Amino acid sequence: MGKLRFLIAVIVGKVSAFLLDKIFKRGTNTPGIIMLKICPDALARFTMPETTVCVTGTNGKTGTSNLLTHIIRNSGKTVVNNSKGSNMAPGLVSALVTQCTLSGKVTADVAVLEVDERSSQFIYTKFVPDYILCTNLFRDSIMRNGHSGFIFDKINDYLDEKTTLVLNGNDGISGLLGENRCNRVFFSVDRTSRSTEKCEDTVCDLIACPKCSHTLEYEYYHYNHIGVPHCPECGFKMPQSSFYASNVDFENGTFVFNGDKGESLVLPFQKGNFFNVFNITGACAVCRLMGIDVDTIAESIEDLSSKTGRFQENLFGGVEVVSMLSKNQNPISCSQSLKYLGSTDKEKDVVLLITDSNDKIHGHEDISWLYDTDFAPLADEKIKNIYIGGSRCYDLAQCLEIKGFDTSKFILFENYDELASAVSNNASADRNIVIYFELYATGVVSKIKNALAQRGEK
Repeated sequence: MGKLRFLIAVIVGKVSAFLLDKIFKRGTNTPGIIMLKICPDALARFTMPETTVCVTGTNGKTGTSNLLTHIIRNSGKTVVNNSKGSNMAPGLVSALVTQCTLSGKVTADVAVLEVDERSSQFIYTKFVPDYILCTNLFRDSIMRNGHSGFIFDKINDYLDEKTTLVLNGNDGISGLLGENRCNRVFFSVDRTSRSTEKCEDTVCDLIACPKCSHTLEYEYYHYNHIGVPHCPECGFKMPQSSFYASNVDFENGTFVFNGDKGESLVLPFQKGNFFNVFNITGACAVCRLMGIDVDTIAESIEDLSSKTGRFQENLFGGVEVVSMLSKNQNPISCSQSLKYLGSTDKEKDVVLLITDSNDKIHGHEDISWLYDTDFAPLADEKIKNIYIGGSRCYDLAQCLEIKGFDTSKFILFENYDELASAVSNNASADRNIVIYFELYATGVVSKIKNALAQRGEK
């Protein structure tokens, strides 16, 4: 009976995926939702490809999994990837059904699957990945994820000893996953010109030693708790990294990737996005473990944001517009995104669309994360106007006022159409416009760009 239910689910999934692609020209997790209703254990019934890579963590999952997919395809292998659906069970099922036989045998050579870190029990109990790359673990939406320790347990409790973990050697939280259970390989980033002796960020999620609870010391910090921790009491420190980045050049946007076999590559990264260095290094580590040659990797590395649409640069009527996705309710991601402002010397207007634009529908916006976010880059004197949009614009403005920012620069709009008009009308070719937006605000960004385009035509 189970095989019949799965066969029906696969047929329905394939038909629905085909129709959705033809009608809406994009993928969704709807086929997976339907399939799991017909056959609840559908994910466990697929025959997975020869190699399966899962990418998880708080920040960087999408960019890293997309880059992995790009490199592996360039190596000549076929890849199934859930970039067009969600990173939970329905999204994975939706992706797999598009490249499988009626019996559920996935026909791709490799599966690269982005996995929501909280969904581990629903994913890793259904199949055993060959590799799990964990980018990092930070505090995230407090209402959904609670604490990074809670998420650590969610992942760690469902790891299989046959899986090789590829872990961030600068992260003393996620770097402890699978200890004494799985084969573990580490990647890290050497000290850079911007590394600090003390944590200069609002949030540091790892202060006490995870082994003896004594206060940790750090050789240096990259950002937040990412750095080189050690315990003077019990001797705890992170294992040696087999793969690491060195010579990070922030001005030119390059770094050197160093492999476990002595190879080194000069690779580009998105200037102003230090996350990018970690994401690329982790992806390269997985590719080298899979045996992909360094030439293919070097030729494949390109700006992650250009593949994901999360960072875009456009020109409208002589006005340069930079738009950057800023993960909602995630203070670390938002803080790192804001640091881009320091990478450009031009005068600029900043548009903040970082609170939930669907708050009235979702009804769950928690604003405590704003107070964990480092907004210091907004104090740049080259920033002339700070537009704040959405129903929570007053909450964000109050947070910034409490943090000591110049409120005379604030321009608040609850109405997004009015905000788009104001940004367009006040735009100047002498100033860049930098837009930070959360996932549900992509339509608002389009409104601003359309208004600027129409202004340019006039």
